[in-house]
Amino acid sequence: MPDRNEIPERYRWRLEDIYEAAADWENALRAVEKLIAGFSRFEGRLGDPETLLEAMKNFASMQEIAVSVLSYARMRRDEDNRVAANQALTSRAQALLTRLETAVSFMTPELLAQPEGYLPEVAAREDFSDFAVTLRKIERERPHTLSAAEEKIVAMAGEIGAAPDTVYSMLTDADMKFPTIEGEGAEPVAITQAGYIPLMMSRDRRVREAAFTGLYEVFKGFSATIPAIYAASVKADLFQAQTSRHLGALEAALFPDEVPVSVYENLIRSVRGHLMSLNRFVTRNGKLIGVDKMRMIDLYVPAVEGFDVKLPFDEAYELVVDALSILGEDYQAVLRRARDERWIDALENAGKSPGAYSWGTYGTHPYVLLNYKETLDALLTVAHEMGHSLHTYLSNKSQPYLDASYSLFTAEVASTTNEILVLFELMDRCKDDRAAEAFLTYHILDSFRGTVFRQTMFAEFERESHSMAERGEALTAESLNAVYAKLNAEYYPSVERDELIAFEWMRVPHFYNAFYVYKYATGFSAAFALAAAIRGEGAPAVERYKRFLSLGGSLPPIEALKVAGVDMESGAAVDRALDEFDRLVEKYEELTR
Repeated sequence: MPDRNEIPERYRWRLEDIYEAAADWENALRAVEKLIAGFSRFEGRLGDPETLLEAMKNFASMQEIAVSVLSYARMRRDEDNRVAANQALTSRAQALLTRLETAVSFMTPELLAQPEGYLPEVAAREDFSDFAVTLRKIERERPHTLSAAEEKIVAMAGEIGAAPDTVYSMLTDADMKFPTIEGEGAEPVAITQAGYIPLMMSRDRRVREAAFTGLYEVFKGFSATIPAIYAASVKADLFQAQTSRHLGALEAALFPDEVPVSVYENLIRSVRGHLMSLNRFVTRNGKLIGVDKMRMIDLYVPAVEGFDVKLPFDEAYELVVDALSILGEDYQAVLRRARDERWIDALENAGKSPGAYSWGTYGTHPYVLLNYKETLDALLTVAHEMGHSLHTYLSNKSQPYLDASYSLFTAEVASTTNEILVLFELMDRCKDDRAAEAFLTYHILDSFRGTVFRQTMFAEFERESHSMAERGEALTAESLNAVYAKLNAEYYPSVERDELIAFEWMRVPHFYNAFYVYKYATGFSAAFALAAAIRGEGAPAVERYKRFLSLGGSLPPIEALKVAGVDMESGAAVDRALDEFDRLVEKYEELTR
C-alpha cells in the first residue's frame, strides 16, 4: 500500500481551493466564532422583519463558513487518518458546528411563536427571496410544534427513543458470536455480518447452506431479545408521531421530505404488479447456476460471470465522460474540469478512509473521494459519485446557499441515473459480445432485485409492524416472523421456502431508522425512468433533467422530480422503471439461452 506522498499529484484532490493555507482555515473558524458570539442579539427580536432579515443573513453566512471549515478538516483527515493534526482539525470543526447549532436553536421556536400570517408575509418580500424557502419550511412545522416546555420534554424523550438502535448495534456488532464454517477449500471461515453476503455468493452450495444456517440459528437464539428491542423502537416512533400530531408513524416519517403517504403506497402497488417478472429472473438464474429448485440460499450467487472492465483510472474516467455524452457537452465539460482541476482523490493510499463519497463546499466546488480499483463496480462508483457532484455543482451554481442542498429523497437520483446511463452505454458497445451483454444485463437486473424489490418488501414489513403496534397488537418473534415469512413467500413464490428466512428481518439495521429504506427503491426507480426518458427522447428529456439538477432544495422533492418529468406521486415513474425491468428480463432470457 503506497503512502500518500507516493500517489502522483494528479490523482490527489486540491483542497487548497477551499483554504490556501492553514492560517486561512484558522481565520475562517475565528470568523464563525465571532458571528456565533454576536448572534444572541437577535433573540427576542425576530418579530421585526428588518431584524429577522439581518439574522437570516448572519445565519446563512456562518452556516456556510462553518460547513466549509468542517468539510476541509474532514477531507484532510480522510486523506490519512493516521495524521493526528488532521484528527484535531476535525474535532475542532465538529465542536464549532455544535456551538453554532446551540446559538441558533432559539430561531425556529421564536418564529413559530409569531402570529400565524407573519412568516408567509415576510417570505413574500423581495428582500427575503434568499430565505423564502427556509421560512416556508419553518411555517410548515407549525401544526406539529408544541409549546416550548412540551418540545423540551419531547427532545429529552428523543434520546431515550434512540436507545433501541444503540442497543441493537451493541448486540449484533459486539456481543453476538457467529460460528466458523468450512469454506470452499475446506479452510475454516468465520461468519461475520460483513462477510455473510460474500459467503452467500459462493459457487459451492454447501458453503451457502452452512453460512445461511450458521447466521440465522444465532439470530433465532435471540428470539426474545431482538423483537423486544424492535418493539421498543416502533413504540418510540409512535410516541414521536403522536406528540407531533401526525396521523401515524408513516406520515410522520415522510413529513420532513414533504412526501405524501400515497408515494409509499403506490410504490408497493407498482412493485407487487411486477413480481412475476422478478420470479422469471430468479428462475432463470437457478437454471444458470445449475440448481433444480431455487432456495433462498441461492439468490446471491452470480448467475453470469466471466466479464469485467479492467481499466486504469484515467481510461475508466474517460469512458464515463464519453458514456455521458448524451447529457451534453456542458455536462462533459464539468466532468473534465473535475479531473483536470483535481476535484477528485482517486487512488487508495495507506491510512486513507475507505469507500467513496461526494462532498464539498458551496463557495468552491464539489470534491470526490474514491479508492479506485480496476473493476466494473469501481467504474460505476466513479459514475455514481460524479453524478452526486454534478448535482451539487449545478444546485450550488443556481441557488442561494440555504436552498442549494437537496433532499435525501432525491439525493441518489442523479448518481444512479449516471450509473444506469453508463451501463446502457456499455451494453450498446457490447452488442457483438453476447457474454458481455448478458453479464451487464444481469448486473442491472440484480441491482433492481436488491434495490427495488427487496427494499420494497422491507418497506411493507415496516408498514405492517407499525400498523400492528398502532392497533395495539403485540410485536413478538412469532408475530413479526409470521409477517416477514408471508411477505417473503409472496415476493418469491418460485423459491423453495426456508424456515429460517423468517428470522431475516432481525438482521436489518435499517429498521431502526423507520421508513427510510423505501427511498432506495423510489430513488432507483426515478433514476431508471429518467435514464429511459433521456435515451428515448434525447434533448427535451436532458433539458428537463438539468433543470431538476439545478433546483437543489428550492422545491419539495416530489415537485422537483416532476420538473424532470418524473411523477412519483401517481406511481407512473415506478411503473415505467418496472416496465423496463420486464423488458430486460425477456432480453436476459434470450441472451442466456
